[in-house]
Amino acid sequence: MSLFKSFKPFKSFWLAVQFLTRLPTPHYATVSAQDMGKAIAWFPLVGAIIGAGLVAVAQFNAVLPAHIVAGLVLAFWVWVTGALHLDGLADTADGWLGGTGNPQRALEIMKDSRIGTGGGVALGLMLLLKWSVLVVIIEHQAWWFLALAPVIGRIASIALMPVTAYVSANGIAEQMFNHLNRGWVGLWVLGLLLGLLWLHPGLAIGLSLAWLWIRKTMQTITGGMTGDTAGATTELMELFWLMGVIGVLLN
Repeated sequence: MSLFKSFKPFKSFWLAVQFLTRLPTPHYATVSAQDMGKAIAWFPLVGAIIGAGLVAVAQFNAVLPAHIVAGLVLAFWVWVTGALHLDGLADTADGWLGGTGNPQRALEIMKDSRIGTGGGVALGLMLLLKWSVLVVIIEHQAWWFLALAPVIGRIASIALMPVTAYVSANGIAEQMFNHLNRGWVGLWVLGLLLGLLWLHPGLAIGLSLAWLWIRKTMQTITGGMTGDTAGATTELMELFWLMGVIGVLLN
């Protein structure tokens, strides 16, 4: 690993892995704001690594029922990401419920480390829905679609950055936002849209509308975007992708 660590272009990659997962990575003595901004370009690739892990765990379907394997895949999904995006989903739900239309109040609530009623309900529903769609995906052995879910979720979240104001002072994603490479984000978004249009135009339109709805909702809650709303976007888009695959491609 030291060889890859010493090769400068890999620094931003390892920082992306370190930020988004609990996988072992090299440790750097100094990390600049520019380094963190460059790491964003690697987020979809880290999503692909996560997706490969999900598919690997799903191979237990050879010896176990689909509903058990779905639970194992979901457990791995939560572990490998450190529940990072689920935490963002919970905080966003708390901000929505407690902010009552006041973005500043919502931001204050979202900075509280405690999970409230909205966050608890959102977590429960997300895990239940993800488990439900995973059962169907595993029964159909739709491995490519499963592998793509974390990629799509991360492209959807970084796509917010060039077009949405960052409103959380000293937030976890502030350095990344301030040093964002918009060119790389644009390439990832364009590649995803073209790929989805080739796969199924209706699905591409549906996911695009879902992303626009999520962005509008997050803006209503916070006045812009934060690291928490980016995490919530990741979770929701992963779920919508898998639901769309089941509704459009597997029936």
